[in-house]
Amino acid sequence: MIAQLLKEEVQQYIKDHQHDDPFLLSLQAKKNIAEEADFPWKEAIAQIHSLQKAKDKIPYWVETKGIIWPAPLSVEQSSSEIAARHKAGIIDAQSMIDLTGGMGVDTVFFAEKVSKIHYVELRAELADIAKHNFELLGKTNIRVHNLSAEDFLENFNARVDCIYIDPSRRDQSRKVFKIADCVPNLYEILPKCAKISPQVLVKLSPMVDLSLIIRDFNPAKIWVVSIKNEVKEVLCLLEARAGQTQISVVDLAGKAPSLQFDFDPVEENLTQSEFSLPQQYIYEPAAGILKAGAFKLVGKRFGLKKLHVSSHLYTSDQLVPNFPGKVFLLEAQIREDKKEIARYLPEKQANILTRNYPHSPDQLKKKLELKDGGKNYLIGTVLKDGKKILLLCVRV
Repeated sequence: MIAQLLKEEVQQYIKDHQHDDPFLLSLQAKKNIAEEADFPWKEAIAQIHSLQKAKDKIPYWVETKGIIWPAPLSVEQSSSEIAARHKAGIIDAQSMIDLTGGMGVDTVFFAEKVSKIHYVELRAELADIAKHNFELLGKTNIRVHNLSAEDFLENFNARVDCIYIDPSRRDQSRKVFKIADCVPNLYEILPKCAKISPQVLVKLSPMVDLSLIIRDFNPAKIWVVSIKNEVKEVLCLLEARAGQTQISVVDLAGKAPSLQFDFDPVEENLTQSEFSLPQQYIYEPAAGILKAGAFKLVGKRFGLKKLHVSSHLYTSDQLVPNFPGKVFLLEAQIREDKKEIARYLPEKQANILTRNYPHSPDQLKKKLELKDGGKNYLIGTVLKDGKKILLLCVRV
């Protein structure tokens, strides 16, 4: 199929229709099949669909003529270019194994850092596509293995500096992420990995419980990786060593991290928060800091007081610069009352957030009959005295 997709007329079709709706193209293709039965309509349209998903995610590949795209789901599940570059930047290795090769985005960026890397992928079609793309991208230091991770480890006798694993969930529809439900099973293969490499870098879902990772694997370091304040992945570096796990929160909004917050979970546990009623400024930490659980340290390091032990909102009288998150100027404290809301928000419009509040933003919006948008923010939360309140704010 790769050869068919590389034909000039197929590549031209993909180029001409790269911005069109794949569903509408499929309807058109049904009419064209009778006249051009030899044209790979279904596969070409799938290429367009995948290309559209990759456009902003992997621009390096999109700009390369002749790239063959795997199924749209594989593109969705792949690392973004910016996240893959970050992973390559944190490893210290000359030889590697990517045990869960997939589309190969991570492999390509690792290959720019190391002298040799083994790409391992069970699905033959995906391995063939990756091999074609590696050659097209000039990555001659990647060796492709169409095997399961388990079979590869069973037959691999050399040593490497680092192994990378990105386990996938057996059931993608499940909301709860459990490491034991992933393929390959980390609990089974990590002892084998330890025999051939001093380091293993594991990528996990943003939904993973960090306390369980620390309990079960005692990683040397954990990175909570966000892109534009949305947590995208959790990376764990496992190595034979003694000591406490270090956690690094990064946001990769641009070429350089726009946020980096490093801490020791033990220090977080020993830190005591100070509490206060709302003052002039309200602070909401970045999503990565909340995911990492640095609830007390973020307040201590920036001299802020918490509104409530479980609200994870902070306050100060003076504006604190360079806070890693959103900063609001408090304009009023409002009861959850339609008449009072109407007095402060006559246009019935606000951006609604809730932290430790009985209602979700959607529920609160519906109850108060508000529209989204505008310059005002309405933050539902609980104060240190247990009082439920709405904070009317504007962004600083």
